[in-house]
Amino acid sequence: MKFIKLTALLVTTTLLVSLYLTGCGNSSSENESTADATIDSTETSESDANSKQPYAGVTINWISQGVGDSGWEGLTKPILEEFEKETGIHVNAEFYSFNDLFEVIETKSASGTTDFDVMSVDVTYVSKYGSSGYLEPLDSFFTEEEKKEWTDAAYSAGCWEDIMYAAPENTSTQILWYNKTLLDEAGITVPENDGENRLTYEQIAELAKQGLEKLDPDGSKGLIGFDFQQVSRVYQMNMLPNSMGGANIGEDGFSVDGVINSDAWINSVTWYQNLVKEGIASQGYDADQLPEYFYAGKMLFMVGGTWTPTSMTSEDEIGYTYAPCFEGYEDKAATSTGSWYFGVNSNSKQKEAAAEFIKYFTLGEGNDMWLEINGDMPCRVEKLEEIMADDSDYAGYLKIGAYEAQNSAVARAVTPAFGEYSTILDLTWEDVRNGADVKEALDSAVSKINAATAAYK
Repeated sequence: MKFIKLTALLVTTTLLVSLYLTGCGNSSSENESTADATIDSTETSESDANSKQPYAGVTINWISQGVGDSGWEGLTKPILEEFEKETGIHVNAEFYSFNDLFEVIETKSASGTTDFDVMSVDVTYVSKYGSSGYLEPLDSFFTEEEKKEWTDAAYSAGCWEDIMYAAPENTSTQILWYNKTLLDEAGITVPENDGENRLTYEQIAELAKQGLEKLDPDGSKGLIGFDFQQVSRVYQMNMLPNSMGGANIGEDGFSVDGVINSDAWINSVTWYQNLVKEGIASQGYDADQLPEYFYAGKMLFMVGGTWTPTSMTSEDEIGYTYAPCFEGYEDKAATSTGSWYFGVNSNSKQKEAAAEFIKYFTLGEGNDMWLEINGDMPCRVEKLEEIMADDSDYAGYLKIGAYEAQNSAVARAVTPAFGEYSTILDLTWEDVRNGADVKEALDSAVSKINAATAAYK
């Protein structure tokens, strides 16, 4: 299928890409200057209110990211209007650019403010905000049956020390993309496979090597054989050690010695480093630059998110299949996941109404509306199974993504120190990509992360 034909399959998913630039839903507004915006759900007629509304007259304030009509500011307006019609709860929504939201949450929450009730939370910050007392525990607002409506990975990522602090709005997942036009030119056919019989990373590396030898033997065309859409970022790169059974962090949420310098990490990172040395994987491009090579028809294979088709600029035919596994670790196949969550401000004066809003947006009609409007990958098992159904009209790559979300998804490190953890490991991935000794680099990362997390213990 040509890209121009592929877009016809994306009627309900054309807005995917802007929310997942780092796998956590970075809006296209991330690069905008500090700005906020508000929308007011009371633009609906007051005649819609009636005696059946359980919270008639109640107002809650929600802070989130995504400034502009193409961000959450514009996309959530119809959801807020329907929520108010159903419950009587009026929502003042205040939106910030991606980076500014984190500063606003930290500043306001640390001051004990009551001027907002609901916050949108990047999944990687749930444990930090929960352990800091910023988030109200949600266990009393959600039944055990409701919690089971989400995938295990999605639910567990919203918890810290067995307490639920945030509910998942949607998630992300990874599959293997390949350029069929280039592979056909090289005379290469991707073997048939499925979720129970995956291609291996070793197979992909060999196919990529063969393709480069035939298409760009002297490197003059600048083709790349295989790489990750978000190269040198823990969001996707940790799939490699995870796919050998390696963990992202210790069960206590802090321990890394014996974890990120284990055999699974050393062996998988060494494998990737060798791929770079052989000229199959890339070097010298960051996570903002590298994906453009695939979009432009200059990369043979790429592990990436389900938003990939909407970014294509080449008319080359692209294919897709399940994420790879390592040979000998077929039962350990792992994919990156996670996105945005909702939490209640622990100082809110309207906690019950805030919880109703979160439930509506994560389990109720609001979640259905959001998934349709924005085309994100759901966390709800029922919706994932709906996508995967043989008779569903969803694009094939979304069906594969739904399968991965239920069968191979591994949550990122759940730790209050995720900011420090990811910064250190992002640099470590880049160091080994550039030739650093793998064992020494991982041991160094252990020492740095231990020092950085000491303040949290």
